[in-house]
Amino acid sequence: MNRKQGAARNVRMATIAVLAGLFFVPGAIAAWSVMEARGLSQENAEQRLSLEALKTRLAALEGNTDDKDGDGAAIYLPGDTPAVAAAELQRLMTDVIGETGAKIAQFEFVDPGEDAPDDGAVEMRVLFETTTEPLQQILFATESNPTALLFKSITIESAETSVSSREPPVLRVSASVEGYWRRSKL
Repeated sequence: MNRKQGAARNVRMATIAVLAGLFFVPGAIAAWSVMEARGLSQENAEQRLSLEALKTRLAALEGNTDDKDGDGAAIYLPGDTPAVAAAELQRLMTDVIGETGAKIAQFEFVDPGEDAPDDGAVEMRVLFETTTEPLQQILFATESNPTALLFKSITIESAETSVSSREPPVLRVSASVEGYWRRSKL
């Protein structure tokens, strides 16, 4: 009889283990699902905030008085040719950099090449000297400009050989700035 009792006991324990598994596994999956859903909900909320910020910025750009047609033209450099757009890019960067008191050393336009589209990007390299705070102002003013401008690259070097001065160090900045243009509607 011991054998029968042992076998019955093993069957009961196996049955209890299976029933416990049937309740525990779905419970664990449900708990994991709730945690994942919370994470996804938080990520979705963050993305909604980012989207709303982008929509606000777009509305501000479209609300610009220079954008008479409401087609987002204010974000483009004016001009029907790359040369005119490049001149406007130089003017914008001269204004942005000049307002901070930085000294512009050189402008150089990057040739777009023969296979470049009629509407597209205009790139310019600019070399200037400044200090840290005006450099931050230049970067912010460029980023927040209603005309879409992009720093493709930037190299910052100390222009001074000694650092014993109490004044902020002079920085030599070499940057590649890109703006976008498109032909005017006829």
